[in-house]
Amino acid sequence: MKSGTGDTGIWDVVVVGAGPAGSTTATLLARAGLSVVLLDKSATGPPPKVCGEFLSPGCLPILRRLGALSNVRAVGHPLYGMTIHTAAGRILRAKYPDAGPASEQSVHGLSLTRARLDGVLLDLATKSGAAVEAGFQVSDVRRYGSSLEVRGRLRGGETRRRARLVVGADGRHSAVARRLGVVRRHPWLDKMALVTYAKGVRREADVGEIFLGRDCYAILNPIADDLTNIGVVANRHDVPRGEDPRRSLWSMARGMAGLGDRLRTADLAAPGRCLGPLAYRVTSLSGPGVLLVGDAAGFLDPFTGEGIYAALRSAELAARRVLAGWTCDGPLPSAPAAYARDWTRERNPKWRVCTALQHAIRHPWLGEWIVARLRPRPLLAGVLMAAVGDLAWMPILRRSWSHSRSGLMPPRPDR
Repeated sequence: MKSGTGDTGIWDVVVVGAGPAGSTTATLLARAGLSVVLLDKSATGPPPKVCGEFLSPGCLPILRRLGALSNVRAVGHPLYGMTIHTAAGRILRAKYPDAGPASEQSVHGLSLTRARLDGVLLDLATKSGAAVEAGFQVSDVRRYGSSLEVRGRLRGGETRRRARLVVGADGRHSAVARRLGVVRRHPWLDKMALVTYAKGVRREADVGEIFLGRDCYAILNPIADDLTNIGVVANRHDVPRGEDPRRSLWSMARGMAGLGDRLRTADLAAPGRCLGPLAYRVTSLSGPGVLLVGDAAGFLDPFTGEGIYAALRSAELAARRVLAGWTCDGPLPSAPAAYARDWTRERNPKWRVCTALQHAIRHPWLGEWIVARLRPRPLLAGVLMAAVGDLAWMPILRRSWSHSRSGLMPPRPDR
């Protein structure tokens, strides 16, 4: 199947962005024999990212199919659920639901730094046959006869790469998505994320912890024995402009009920990083010879940790459709559109759950009510954990929802 660049200088596929989505796409397409070049703006390897650094349980089967799970496990920290703290002091401790008697170990996710995760996946892409061009700053994508041309700068000079297919895997500020003209701001979510590492944090060892504030929240994610990823997500207008992100994060985190005392003996261990606005959507996941995967295909909020799962799963679905519709001239015109339908159909139910949770963050009374209802209902809490954990086996969801949905109709707030 591999046609290479040959005398024509045309790659089968140019993948823009070497994060989890881009590296996974490149791996799967290169393994199938396509000539693939992976372009990334970082010239020195995976850079620090604004990320909660959590892989949901649903990520693990994809990594297993990819052949990367053992390497990721070796540098990851298992997490078996989450603990949610409300501003009023209510606590919900929820585990991921058991996979059944045939399972050899408890269902869990993993936490690890993005530098390690991205490094493992990028190494796999190169070993699978993908070429990598680091330091390539993509600025434009244009039609060039029967192929596409990716333009940008590399080592200070203007350059271009031609391909039969371009995959935009370049994150929230995707140059490919913006060139397609499909990026739209979320109508009511306008959040910013601030992230850093700290040592000496008092936190649980084998679960993630979420602290709910008023229209904001903080997350503690154990990365190692004495290293914690601390993130705060708040409205952009509540974050002081021009202030050091570490100072803003530390001030907001210490002001949250139940979290301030945990940080009394903690010390910051890295510079703060910030990113916003977080939420946006794209009006189309594909165009002629182009498709979008991972965060480039839209992003809502890191509350449920859907980012890395979306990267891996969208890449897997994209590669499947591209390979099924590949010809000597490139992908069939229907292939990118078929991928777009597949991913939209699979992603939308999770997005509806995430949107509902955003309302609970915006309205503290609703978050308090949900936690109060879930605490005495572990089976129903398991339903929520299965949904946010991206678990593909969903019989528990259907059974539990049919038995328990009558108890989930929230009251109207007091006026």
